[in-house]
Amino acid sequence: MGVVFIAPVLVIGLVLLWSATDTRGVTAEQSAEEDPRSVPHEARKPHPRSIALGAFIDRAPENPAKIDEFANMVGTQPSVVMWYQDWATPGVKEFDCVRMDEVAARGAMPVITWEPYDWTQGANQPQYALREIVDGRYDNHVRSWARDAAACGEPFYLRFAHEMNGDWYPWSPGVNGNAGAAEYVAAWKRVHNIFEEEGATNVRWVWSPNVTDPSRPSYASLYPGDEYVDWVAIDAYNWGTSQPSRHIWQTLPEIFDDSYEEMDALTDKPMMVGETASAELGGDKAAWIRQTFLTDIPSSYRQVRAVIWFHRNNVAYGQADWRVNSSKAALKAYREVVSSPLYQGRLR
Repeated sequence: MGVVFIAPVLVIGLVLLWSATDTRGVTAEQSAEEDPRSVPHEARKPHPRSIALGAFIDRAPENPAKIDEFANMVGTQPSVVMWYQDWATPGVKEFDCVRMDEVAARGAMPVITWEPYDWTQGANQPQYALREIVDGRYDNHVRSWARDAAACGEPFYLRFAHEMNGDWYPWSPGVNGNAGAAEYVAAWKRVHNIFEEEGATNVRWVWSPNVTDPSRPSYASLYPGDEYVDWVAIDAYNWGTSQPSRHIWQTLPEIFDDSYEEMDALTDKPMMVGETASAELGGDKAAWIRQTFLTDIPSSYRQVRAVIWFHRNNVAYGQADWRVNSSKAALKAYREVVSSPLYQGRLR
């Protein structure tokens, strides 16, 4: 899924703005009486596989109260909190250890989706072409970030230049004057090497393409190599009929199987679902949540060790309401997932 920002908040969409309102939404206060928990999170016995469950939460962590609101709504603090930072927006582009501390204080692992572009300009940004990164134009910015990350000391996951196999970002091969996949790999390695030089050993590197598409570069052609990657991730959404001319209701296996098999053949690095969510239109979102988390992931995707839900509404702009509380039924289903022993894992 594409990413845009509304400063200072980083906002996701296929270069579309998002809306935070929906009359179908269920607030934390309205749903409190439906809380299915019988014991606190700390007292639950984890499943042997122990998958970490997290979320991108609109306006968090720059507003830490949003994390707590989400936790109160679903029944527990997420074990992963993900957010987005570009390289251009003042107040956003800088490394911020305070945000790290706010997330860590809630028992969660920070995951930063780090985007080498200006969110206001779309995919055509020659100043952020891959060759500019490879040639060292942004070395000072990268080095400053790496130094600050090392000084902060908090462990975090860095999802750099994600969904590179799409065509909606300036860092994708064949877009923005970029050459082939090898140029993307070279950019990744240069940025990674600078972090190593600066001693930022607290950073875990996440290589995160979108689901595969036969018309786009293969995972293998874009993969930097195991020595440059700590985790791999795949983004996968059920768009339903939120855009009828382009999308249909799909189960996770229909969306994910080909991508999972390609990734599994490429590397044995631990895998996460970097972004996922379902629309309401076109099917039963609550059933989709239960089937995906309680049946499909545990039975079919044994390499998956973490899942991040994309919790934001985009109905007003022609997409979908991805929130876990887009309906009471969806929220109830997600609470069942949160309460499952399988999803009590933690990232380290």
